[in-house]
Amino acid sequence: MVDLVTIGLSERSRIREIWCGLETTSRPAYFLAWPWVETWLDALPPSAPIALQVVRRAGAPVAAFFVGERTVWRHRVLKSRALHWNQTGHVDFDEICIEYNGMVHDGAPPPFTEILAQLPGGWDELYLAALDVEGPIARRILEQPMPLWTRIDRVPCPVVELAKVRGAGDYLKILGGSTRSQIRRSQKLYGARGKLALEVATSPAQAVAIFDELVELHRRAWGDRGGPGAFLPFVHAFHRRLIERRLAAGEIQLIRVRAGDTTVGCLYNFVWQGTVLFYQSGLAYESNSKLKPGLVCHALAVEHAARAGHDWYDFLAGQSRYKQSLATGARELVWIRLQQPRLRFALENAARTARNYVRDRLRDRRGDGAGAPSAPAEESAE
Repeated sequence: MVDLVTIGLSERSRIREIWCGLETTSRPAYFLAWPWVETWLDALPPSAPIALQVVRRAGAPVAAFFVGERTVWRHRVLKSRALHWNQTGHVDFDEICIEYNGMVHDGAPPPFTEILAQLPGGWDELYLAALDVEGPIARRILEQPMPLWTRIDRVPCPVVELAKVRGAGDYLKILGGSTRSQIRRSQKLYGARGKLALEVATSPAQAVAIFDELVELHRRAWGDRGGPGAFLPFVHAFHRRLIERRLAAGEIQLIRVRAGDTTVGCLYNFVWQGTVLFYQSGLAYESNSKLKPGLVCHALAVEHAARAGHDWYDFLAGQSRYKQSLATGARELVWIRLQQPRLRFALENAARTARNYVRDRLRDRRGDGAGAPSAPAEESAE
């Protein structure tokens, strides 16, 4: 059996010692690596309702993760004390969007059910966002029934296997005919303005300049659609700090693609354990629909990653058409919500089922069909 010890954010040196010790053996994704975690903790206000949970066996740490706590009211009448795995539960802070979520461990992670039994008592719901489907938590929940109500949402992570790019000698050769045609036509149109070139930041000043232009382009595109985009104040400050700290370590990749003196677009990627993770973009959209700045930027970035000897180019979670058209395969993340068997949740689920039933009957009557759920909003990047 295991026990659980809570460590507050004020005990930073203790947190670092435990986390880094377990990270060495578990080799987590970048979103659970200490450079990301430390920057996140530094960016959070001291009052953030989150703490490190350390799983111990015979007094020795064997796993660790953070838990945030928040009490929410849904529909104005349904109260829930919610726990959030490696998140705070506050949207403003969680918009940095963790992916490949999980825990650091000693190489032999304890059973998730044992951890679940040790979580701080009195909780109603546990949110586990963007779990790696191959990780021990997701595998346990997906493969065996849980003694809790469980809601699961699966989202693909389109990826490019860079060995295939190197084998083909030309990334475009392994893409579908329509995508290949769009990229080549767009490259030709951009090429008429000057040489199409990819620039990768190698200095802090260059990185900040590309990031600032990316944010400006991103906000302009989302502003045209009536939305704020991804770079809200906390998110923007977090990433500026992460770039300044980790560029020299080779973990941050900021790319700008230009046609002559004109910026086509900018990409913000992470580089970790042989994988380039595409995080965000800022693209210079124009009225000419034949110009595809996102496709052109990613095509050049994939070729660059292949030449650098990396293994994967990961578009991260999302079902956007451009991600699927540029990928050679897909991984999967799962968003899981565990609920205690409370009467209020049973009533909520019954109401949701009734609402969906009425909605579907109305659609059938109109002849619309039920259709598939819409994908999360993403930048088109075409």
